[in-house]
Amino acid sequence: MSRHETPIILDKVATLTGIRDLDIFEFSFMKSLADMLSVNEISLYKFYGTNQPCRLIRYSSETQINGGIKRTDEAREIHFEDIDIPVTLSSAIDWIESTGRVYSTKSGNNFLTFYPISALGRTIGYLSVTLTHELSKSENLIVTSLLSISENFHSLLEENQKDKLTGLLNRKTFDDNITKIQGLISFPSEVETYTGTEKREESSNGEYWLSIIDIDFFKKINDSLGHIYGDEVLLLLSQIMKKTFRPVDLLFRYGGEEFIVIIKVGNQGEAKKIFERFRVAMESFVFPQVGKVTISLGATKIQNKYFVPSDIVGKADQALYYAKDNGRNKLFFYEDLVAEGLIKVKKENEDVDFF
Repeated sequence: MSRHETPIILDKVATLTGIRDLDIFEFSFMKSLADMLSVNEISLYKFYGTNQPCRLIRYSSETQINGGIKRTDEAREIHFEDIDIPVTLSSAIDWIESTGRVYSTKSGNNFLTFYPISALGRTIGYLSVTLTHELSKSENLIVTSLLSISENFHSLLEENQKDKLTGLLNRKTFDDNITKIQGLISFPSEVETYTGTEKREESSNGEYWLSIIDIDFFKKINDSLGHIYGDEVLLLLSQIMKKTFRPVDLLFRYGGEEFIVIIKVGNQGEAKKIFERFRVAMESFVFPQVGKVTISLGATKIQNKYFVPSDIVGKADQALYYAKDNGRNKLFFYEDLVAEGLIKVKKENEDVDFF
């Protein structure tokens, strides 16, 4: 690594460690590498506990040389979900796990190098760097140095966004995720059509649905058995959530015994099946020393016209209160209740009315 590259790396590190959002950090990390190495393409494959499916984040740019001057066009950031592991990545994983070394291979006129990415003591994904030449020692040192720093910082960011007891996303990350989803709803045309060979589910279409979940009679559990058993119920519920919902679904502990789930599906019917599946899983589970525990759910569609996260949660909350007041252990959708005249649209500073 030359002397003039050291200040550049330090500047990149300073910029990266000033970021407090995990998604933005990952994109910025890839862009930093792309800028420093003038790579053709960088791909980040993230796993969710198992090797399939995985999420692909791809950062690519076109480099042209005009009059001896190298120019990199505006980069394109592409984000896809539920991708089958490509054959090349599968080979890279086998090599890295067996040898403990990075994996390099040639594909056409390009050279691909794969690096494992770790956080919180486990491998969470792999980074693929595509160049027109083999990585030099100094270029490899740049990648490994930034990876080492980013892995430590990634762990800190991930811990900061997770609830300490359940391991689910915490409340302070909720507003950020709602804002990102609303951005996707508002500007879907900005996502470019993917032309790669990885098999994936079509994710350009779909609806986002939010459900707020409340444990029935949770106060009685705490009062009669103590907070230790109450915490165990919260922990076991979070484990059931992780098993019931998909890896790409967003799971939050919203506060106390309240949880929020955000899913992307084709329509309300699919959302109902997924939320109802979780309700039944909870109803069927026998909690040690506590017995059966049920939940009530209120759901609503996330739409662009509702810009304030509290408005979205408020609508799901209205449906939740209706479930609580009508037998508990039930799921209701805000849109259905309004259409059927069972609740009315709540105005600002106005309590929910039931009919």
